[in-house]
Amino acid sequence: MARRTKEEALQTRHALIDAAEVVFERRGVAGASLQEVAELAGVTRGAVYWHFSDKSDLFNAMMDRVTLPFEQQWITAAAADTTDAMTRIHDLLLHILREVATDARLQRALVIATQKVEYVGELAALQDRHLRVRDQTLQCFETLLRMAAASGQLVTGVAPRPAARALHSLVDGLIRNWVLDREAFDLRRVGRMAVEQLLAGLTGSRVAA
Repeated sequence: MARRTKEEALQTRHALIDAAEVVFERRGVAGASLQEVAELAGVTRGAVYWHFSDKSDLFNAMMDRVTLPFEQQWITAAAADTTDAMTRIHDLLLHILREVATDARLQRALVIATQKVEYVGELAALQDRHLRVRDQTLQCFETLLRMAAASGQLVTGVAPRPAARALHSLVDGLIRNWVLDREAFDLRRVGRMAVEQLLAGLTGSRVAA
């Protein structure tokens, strides 16, 4: 019975997150009501507060469900292995672009996070999450770029920290523009070209035709 109760609680939690995605996308996070989320999930408003302390907590759970795998990759990508640092950066960036281009749930979450959130009132804390993820990404890139510099892969004069910001800005900008208008360009094809051109500039190598 206890196991069934735990499984039912988990199902309810996922149902609430599913409903939140729909309501947040429809209303915007600030304009969404937890009552509407509860009704769409087929539960009571009290069930929402059993699982989540407030709307910000629900939003963070929604984002965690789709982005935690990426965050884990950013944390572990700099771990020593047999692959050189620039190849790891290349593969990580293309993996991110590929996942965004093919995962409908991730796309919906990104639309909400980039177009449907105002960092005001009870949602002001969401800015902290955005900054935390950004800083983790920058740290990963900078660590890998320092490893690349130590092994002589970077052009003389390239500084890892600003180069990390350039990489982050490139991919973040591509994704934000693509989710705003998905017909504007092919995220995977254009993204690959842009990433490889920037990496070629950092390493002094030629971009493959």
